[in-house]
Amino acid sequence: MLDMDAQRNVLLLDADPEAGELLAECLTPATIEQFTTAEAAFERLSAVAWDAVVFDPYVDQVGEPQDDLALSLLRRIRTAAPDTVALPWCMQPTVTLAVRAMRGGALDVLRKVPGNESDIRRSIERAIAHGALSREVRRLRGEVERARGIGDVIGDSPLMRQLLAVVERVASSDATVLIVGESGTGKELLARTIHRVGPRSDGPFVAFDCSALAPSLLEDELFGHEKGAFTGASRARRGLFREAQGGTIFLDEIGDIDASVQNKLLRVLQEREIKPVGSERTVPIDVRVVAATNKDLKQLVGRGLFREDLYWRLAVVPVMVPPLRERKEDIPKLAAHILARRRGAAKSFAGTEARYPTQITGRALARLASYRWPGNIRELENVLSRAAILCDGEIIREDDLDLVGLESTSPAATVAVTSSTASVPLDPQASLKELVARATRSVERAAIEAALAQTGSASAAAERLGISRAGLYNKMKEYAIVPRGHRE
Repeated sequence: MLDMDAQRNVLLLDADPEAGELLAECLTPATIEQFTTAEAAFERLSAVAWDAVVFDPYVDQVGEPQDDLALSLLRRIRTAAPDTVALPWCMQPTVTLAVRAMRGGALDVLRKVPGNESDIRRSIERAIAHGALSREVRRLRGEVERARGIGDVIGDSPLMRQLLAVVERVASSDATVLIVGESGTGKELLARTIHRVGPRSDGPFVAFDCSALAPSLLEDELFGHEKGAFTGASRARRGLFREAQGGTIFLDEIGDIDASVQNKLLRVLQEREIKPVGSERTVPIDVRVVAATNKDLKQLVGRGLFREDLYWRLAVVPVMVPPLRERKEDIPKLAAHILARRRGAAKSFAGTEARYPTQITGRALARLASYRWPGNIRELENVLSRAAILCDGEIIREDDLDLVGLESTSPAATVAVTSSTASVPLDPQASLKELVARATRSVERAAIEAALAQTGSASAAAERLGISRAGLYNKMKEYAIVPRGHRE
């Protein structure tokens, strides 16, 4: 959502000395730089990231104004600054100019007359909002191509219920959040959830991996630069903090940033302003910061590798994401969600009802639950995707997991395979075979309960689990499962 009270950065091309005063009355607050010739304006145009360019289309014309020359000026502006909205204004716009200018990319043509301030303001604000939306759409398209993860926060284990309760409370505020968890646990997914249910949900969500670039490039990526700031900087760049204006910026792998960038990031969090590379002026920002790391930042602080004051600025609200091995009771729901999502993606890609399994047997689920998942949910998704491709039929079975090389993990300390009512602790007197049998029964019960809850039908649940309906009823009787309101 565009902040109507935010500071605007506008370039004005107009030879009339009173034009700047008129525009200033229309836009408050705003930083307006006026140029009286096109040559001077174009020299400055690509040096700064402008919110809008307002220009007199006849500024350099001598004699009778010509619309063709006016449109040529518009094309030059859009070529030099394609991400900046351009708005012609003049005393009496002709119909020809208005039609051809809007066909050439202008969102409106303004009447530059005293008393028209409110209309001018609305038109400029609407154009700026449209430009911001266009940039957001382009960014989101790029993110869709790079998107990974399962798409939703899934889990009903005690740890996940506790985590989601914390997220719900945190999201309603505007506090800086630090998400800590192992790789593949879904930290970015959690950050998106915080943004989506928070007060900035109408604004952009900008995600960036801080470990991907060298310090100098990282600073440029986050804060932007002015033209000529370094070799190759032929055009000004806005930077990700300005792209996230009014929304949320997600800084992944924050523990990997260099000390020089840590200093600048600390200032951003303290002063709520950025200084683009090569600029002498600061730019105010209104952005919520959510950071994430798989490292122990307190340990890095103790070793002098991370600023302590930056840590406390980031960890206003720390959120711990549990690894998958600590919430294995969520595996049946995660597996069902992953397979359903992959089937939908396969169907969209093929354009037909593609063959893609959405069911998994109880024994296969037990096999999944016996594994430690060092790669967490990302690894689970990878294993299920490969098993779905290699399996022979519509159901993933235990043998299919052999094909993808999934190993079972010996229950050396605790077989953490639980449902809402049962757990399988290590019994020092029990054999390995007995422990695995207990784990299998626990996961089998959880799988049946999940299938009944998700399908609402005993027949559909039996089909999903790969057993007969009579076999399902026998298992329900064995485990004393009495689902509410399921259909035959």
